[in-house]
Amino acid sequence: MTHIDDDALADYALADGRNGSAFAPIAGHLKECEECQARYRRVAAFFDALTSPDMWEVADAGAAVAANQRAILEFAARSQEEYAEARRALAPLLADTVGFIRERIERHEEYRTGGAVRVLSEAANDACERNPLHARNLADAAVVIAERLSTDDYPLDTVHTLRGLAWKERANALRFLAEYPAALDALDHAQREFSRLGPHAFELGNLAYIRAVVFTYMDRLGEATTQAVESARIFAAYGDKERWMRARSVEAGVLFYRSEFVEAARAFEQLRAYAESKGDEIEMARQSYNMATCFLELGDAARATPLLLDARLTYAKREVRTEVVRADWKLAVLARVTCRFEESIAQLRAVRKASEDLGMADEAANVTLDLMESLLLTGRRQEIVKLCNDVMRHYRGAGKLRQALTAAAYLKEAATEGSIGVRAVQHVRSFVQRLDRQPDLLFTPLHSD
Repeated sequence: MTHIDDDALADYALADGRNGSAFAPIAGHLKECEECQARYRRVAAFFDALTSPDMWEVADAGAAVAANQRAILEFAARSQEEYAEARRALAPLLADTVGFIRERIERHEEYRTGGAVRVLSEAANDACERNPLHARNLADAAVVIAERLSTDDYPLDTVHTLRGLAWKERANALRFLAEYPAALDALDHAQREFSRLGPHAFELGNLAYIRAVVFTYMDRLGEATTQAVESARIFAAYGDKERWMRARSVEAGVLFYRSEFVEAARAFEQLRAYAESKGDEIEMARQSYNMATCFLELGDAARATPLLLDARLTYAKREVRTEVVRADWKLAVLARVTCRFEESIAQLRAVRKASEDLGMADEAANVTLDLMESLLLTGRRQEIVKLCNDVMRHYRGAGKLRQALTAAAYLKEAATEGSIGVRAVQHVRSFVQRLDRQPDLLFTPLHSD
């Protein structure tokens, strides 16, 4: 499907229903396309900030409506022109990490506009997953420029909106850099700006979502749940189902981390139903996999098996090889849960090799831990020391923190002494999983197995 570009969406938002025939194709497309609906709501939310009664003072009450309309439309058109101009001027620098740092655009008068703040904030958002350090630099420049905007040039609510956007994208970049306290500080700055627009401002939903993710990685799971629920509530009020489901996804993840597997499975089921309504096979497979992991934890093989097989079938059909490996991994664990130990061992060996072939070092290490557990349950200890060495090698290859290597070394020592048992392997696996969310976590050995 061909989507509507941002400039056309902005023109449609500025028209606000006038000259309907000219925008009939856009209106028709928006009825059918949820992605463009969500993007349109973001554009409209920005321009909604321009319509606050406190922004426009009109001396003649009788002319208030007409004057407000003219002032709003003129300023909105100017804002869009600033945005287009900033996008043209900044385009060569947005993908040039070194050139952007060297240019120091926040020092240049020509870039001190609301349009530049919007362009930089959008670029920071786009760069978060690919290059979070560059995203932070982009957002930092946006923050500096936004803080220097004057209410002589922009209505007060617009200044708050632009500052909030810049601080939000700084927080977003910092969460991808795992600088969680700094991310929460940036979110507090953004919250102060957006809260001035009212308690139900659209962007407050985004802030709650980012907070939920940050709290999850800090293992502050109760606060993560509260923020995920608040994010979902705000997006539901705006009718943004895509973002509502994204918030629900965080909530489901938190439930899983809190070992509330029944509730987590229900949430993942809801996410799967939404993916099915959109015809998104990959997302359906992902949520089927998530549901299956919940049922595995509950020891419910009967419900986990068809979900894993369904997910694997989709991934294989779409040639998503990494996800096929992960599905096979869980199927091997499922064999162990149902006491089919030899089958589990054979499957885990195959999955381990597939992980190594694909360069999935982290998965290879964790699959090896599962292989060790299955071997120990059958009393086969002769391979365990070598497998401990493999775990350490894979963790190094995955760039794991030193504490993960310390945990693996603990296993090797126990295996060398002949004292290793299933509980020790489970203890290390649980620790490494938590370490991904809590990088400052210290490893504590089990006193006995």
